[in-house]
Amino acid sequence: MSQQRAPIGILAACAVVVASAATAVVVLLGPSRHRNTEVILDATIIPGQTPDLLQGMAIPPFNLIDQDGKPVDETMFEGKLTIVDFFFTRCPGPCPMMTQQMRRIQQELAGTGVQLVSFSVDSQNEPPEVLAAYARANGADTSNWTFITGDAAQIYRIATEGLFFALERDPSIQIDVGGGQTTDNIIHPTHLILIGPGREVWALAGFTNEEHIQLLIDRTRTLTKRIERR
Repeated sequence: MSQQRAPIGILAACAVVVASAATAVVVLLGPSRHRNTEVILDATIIPGQTPDLLQGMAIPPFNLIDQDGKPVDETMFEGKLTIVDFFFTRCPGPCPMMTQQMRRIQQELAGTGVQLVSFSVDSQNEPPEVLAAYARANGADTSNWTFITGDAAQIYRIATEGLFFALERDPSIQIDVGGGQTTDNIIHPTHLILIGPGREVWALAGFTNEEHIQLLIDRTRTLTKRIERR
């Protein structure tokens, strides 16, 4: 992207520190200004939040692979609503709870056409078979919930240059992964991100804020019906 902006540090958290609900925001842009999408977002869910926070945030082009080893790229986002998170399977902090929220969203939005996408931030240690096992262990329906891995540099670019989040390894904090081994903590986004049909960000929801998550679910359900009518 040509636009440069510093990563949004308050929208990321260490794997061993749960993000504060006080920093959670849910914002919907209206009307949309991106990629000629004709869906009008006519509400801001959290009073006082403005479109400025999300301006320019979008999924950039990429070429990665899913939990089955199949190639995926940015076109998977086009023409539909998608809820995204960033995680790693050995994360002892927010990731398990984020995955629980994603599973809840999948169940509540079943049949709506909304898809879910989880990007691994530890892709060098998480090949497709690891993500497939994680999906099974967490009851994910991979018919519309895709777990993405592959080139770490591309995932970093999606998070930092496309979505303006902080993403970095933190060797000062070591995570016990068993067998006498440790791994670096990873600072990564801890919001669930609603992506519109033109790959632009429509909303951010802090995973610890139950009210905001429910607003995200309800509003997304309404928007899918509006998209279908157009």
